[in-house]
Amino acid sequence: MHNSMKKLMLVSLTGVLAASLAACGSNNNTNGNKPSNDPAATSSGNAAATNNAGTDNAGSGADETGWDGKKYVEPITLTTVKGVGTNYFFKTGETMENNVLQKYMKDNLGIDVKYDWVVTDTNDAYKTKLRLMLSSGEKMPDVITYRGDMETVNMLIDSGQFMSVNELFDKYAGDEYKKAAALNPDTFLPVTRDGEKMALPVLDYAYNDDMVLWLRQDWMDKLGLQAPKTVADLEAIMDAFTNKDPDGNGKPDTFGMALGFKNGFLNWMTDVSWLFGAYGTMPGQWNKAADGTLSFGSVDPAAKQALSTLKTWMDKGWISKDSGLKDDTSGSEFFTKGQAGAIVGRNWLPDWPFGDLINNVPGAKYKAYPIPAGPDGKIGSQSGNPSVNGWMLINKKAAHPEALLRYYNFFFDNWANPQKGSEFENGFAEGYDWAKLPDGTITKDPQKYPDLFPNYADRTHLVEPIYYSLTFEGARQPALYADTMIKLYNGEAPTTPYEEQTKAVRKPENLEAMKIVMDQKDIRMKNYFQGPLTETMKSKNELLNKLVNESYSKIIYGQAPLDSFDTMVENWKKSGGDQVTKEVNDWYASASK
Repeated sequence: MHNSMKKLMLVSLTGVLAASLAACGSNNNTNGNKPSNDPAATSSGNAAATNNAGTDNAGSGADETGWDGKKYVEPITLTTVKGVGTNYFFKTGETMENNVLQKYMKDNLGIDVKYDWVVTDTNDAYKTKLRLMLSSGEKMPDVITYRGDMETVNMLIDSGQFMSVNELFDKYAGDEYKKAAALNPDTFLPVTRDGEKMALPVLDYAYNDDMVLWLRQDWMDKLGLQAPKTVADLEAIMDAFTNKDPDGNGKPDTFGMALGFKNGFLNWMTDVSWLFGAYGTMPGQWNKAADGTLSFGSVDPAAKQALSTLKTWMDKGWISKDSGLKDDTSGSEFFTKGQAGAIVGRNWLPDWPFGDLINNVPGAKYKAYPIPAGPDGKIGSQSGNPSVNGWMLINKKAAHPEALLRYYNFFFDNWANPQKGSEFENGFAEGYDWAKLPDGTITKDPQKYPDLFPNYADRTHLVEPIYYSLTFEGARQPALYADTMIKLYNGEAPTTPYEEQTKAVRKPENLEAMKIVMDQKDIRMKNYFQGPLTETMKSKNELLNKLVNESYSKIIYGQAPLDSFDTMVENWKKSGGDQVTKEVNDWYASASK
């Protein structure tokens, strides 16, 4: 997500619903909707599983894996671990280990997912626990799904406990999954070792990671401020948010922008990498220089200009003194608690976490704006591997490695873009993420119709079982989301269940944000290094990243002069950076052939 998660992000979250519709799937099943409040009760339709894999046996007898074309005749178990996001909500009595989706998949596919452990994924708790497992030599589960930093993915691969997925993907991946993965030729590059694909991609929507500027529109209106076109315009807005009492309480308790750079300067939320883009570089990734070679953006001379600007923001109080102590998620609370008036993040933030802003600050309004231009007219935003939302690794000792493909195929064939009249036409489960009103119309609002959403512990948020899936949000067809959002933005009527679900949950602010993303789609600054960690990275990355992040923070906080950036760059090069640069360029030359 990273991306990462970046990810996550999040959560990353998103989709149709990125925090609200997570994405539906194409289904040829016409058996109708599941019974109210018990979507796992019928096994018929989930007959859509017959679409699952082109080479699976579809006859009445089971193949050598126990699969009869629809499900495992005798249920099989997949063990895994889970980081539960803050956008996961449960009905009373349900948990990550016992819920409607888990029961559905067991009843209809014969796949019983068991958890070795579950952790609330705040402050990188999931990543930390995975790394502790690796360092202590603990037995790994059948499947690890992860979205976030590639360093952790590489550590998992390098542990030697996970298998190549080349043959599995070729034999068991369904047509929809294969077509979606093929849209980006770089999809498998980050996890390929000597021609062997060592993980399966969890695919994301195209443009889902693209950034927009979000501003408190009620503050903009109150202070009579205009849309910012440049960084200088935005600075004037941040100054007003800091010094002109936009919340009207007579206290100096507001400031310009929500940032959280504890873990770095290229984030999925509370992002500040766009400011570096305004000067022509992108930190934390490998950019292409004018001579065609790759260079690390964090040590580019242009980064020094961005740091000078960030120091000014800190000195003027436009960003919080605590920004360096906050990660992406905790940094966003500056915005959702009503302290900061600006945040840069993805188009789907109205789904999450902006609901918290509305709950915390009655009358608050927000609006998306384009990423502003730098002093020389440059505009740049992060990219990454744009169609990948995470990775799935399969243990060499897994008894049924093919089961993960069948699980994911099911969501591609039935959830990602369902047909009218299909089982998932309205959502995953009635009484969970949708309900039917007496007049036959569909609602996704538990606050207005509490009787139709029984046993909700929290009526503020929609309970969306799709988030409980091994693949984060079921499955996503990359091109579908942006195309649908723009169609709805243009005022066209929805004609498919996916479009109808999107319209039901997406706010006008979402649609406006996606229009901005598409208008600015050319500002992406691609990360040209999509390979595994190089040999020197494996031993030096932690040191090199520490050099960069500590130097950046000291400059921003005024603990070191701006020119210390040049000293850091020299130390970075001497400490392995030059060798890493050579290895990255060697990889790029090889991958470009």
